[in-house]
Amino acid sequence: MESKEIKFTTIGLSLLVFAISLTENALVVNYNNEIKTASSLEYLFIGSIAFMGGGLLEEIIWLANPLCLLAIILLIKNNEKAVLWSLIASGLAISFSFWNEILGAESGTMAKIVSLELGYYLWLASILILTIGILIHYKVSLKTTLQA
Repeated sequence: MESKEIKFTTIGLSLLVFAISLTENALVVNYNNEIKTASSLEYLFIGSIAFMGGGLLEEIIWLANPLCLLAIILLIKNNEKAVLWSLIASGLAISFSFWNEILGAESGTMAKIVSLELGYYLWLASILILTIGILIHYKVSLKTTLQA
């Protein structure tokens, strides 16, 4: 597979898995002894303003989304910094799996994470697909350059 094909397959597959993740639930939380299910789409929209409700750490995790977008743009422009930004996004996304609780309300009350759902795992997979694809793309590009 050529470098260009790897690039566009990576972007397409990553975006497809991301889009599918938005149709699924992301988390199940226990907030004030009530079990609540949260959709991935909900977290996509509220994540960008989480800091306004006191969710600084939640905001930092949410930054994985724009970092992936930045990595895609840099990949299209053949800028090697795509590797760095996708690795940071992967680290942020993976780190969320170690959380035990999340901000449950603007009052600062925390909600215990009962389980991570398919939406989270698909979101994580989309980021990992992007990161691995970028790494493969640059490995193939380097190999092609060295052979020329």
